[in-house]
Amino acid sequence: MEGALDDIRYLADSQHRPVVIRMLADGRCSRAALREATGASSATIGRIVRAFEERGWLVRDGSHYSLTPLGRFVAASFSRFHGDMAVAHELNELLPYVPLDEIGIGVEQLADATVTRATQYNPFAVVSRVRELERISEEARSLTDFFPDPCIEGRYKSIVHGTQTFEAVFAPVVFESALASDFADEFEAIVASDRTDVYVYDGEISHPVMVHDGVGCLVVRNDVDVSIGMIETDDDVFLEWVTDVFESYRADATLLTAEYLTAPLEDVLAQVCG
Repeated sequence: MEGALDDIRYLADSQHRPVVIRMLADGRCSRAALREATGASSATIGRIVRAFEERGWLVRDGSHYSLTPLGRFVAASFSRFHGDMAVAHELNELLPYVPLDEIGIGVEQLADATVTRATQYNPFAVVSRVRELERISEEARSLTDFFPDPCIEGRYKSIVHGTQTFEAVFAPVVFESALASDFADEFEAIVASDRTDVYVYDGEISHPVMVHDGVGCLVVRNDVDVSIGMIETDDDVFLEWVTDVFESYRADATLLTAEYLTAPLEDVLAQVCG
């Protein structure tokens, strides 16, 4: 066991060694290529490849280096471990607010998830990520009570000037804030588009969720209702839960049909939510 821990410590306790083993896992490399990729000196790369060779992970192949079968096994194992630990780090602050039992999954099912965290230095990370998804998605669903100006702008471009289809369940506050914003015309164009179905849900939305091209997204909020991150995954159980949440709210919401939209949106909201 101590030998295994020594090998783990050896790989992890360096910014260069993980890069070297990842590069070699992709194929044979020269010392010059390893030095360029890591930014390390030739002497440092020399020490690394010698240590790899002593551990049976690497063989010299002329002027190049290649991983042995054992080296490829170590590289794959370390890559999985490193990836899992990276996800664990990102999930650390989010998990207390993720309803794992309700979803019916364990943390291990989030190992391949894309995790976005809002931080002190990037408090709008979630909005930025949603805008990115808006830009690249062909089919989207959204259940939310928060639809800021950047997201209105993004959806407008993707739907009205693009080919995205969009199904949304919005709380009344979304309409109120959007119609009072500088993007009121764009928001009305989104609602009126023949590529959208927009519903009004007159109640509290506990879990804002989205689906973009078959990937489920959960916006994670803390105990003071601040969005602190978002989790995206195509895990079947997670996606099924997101879809069920969306559809359960949609079943209790009112679709803004063409008949509704002949009147000003403010009047429609008063009628629907009155």
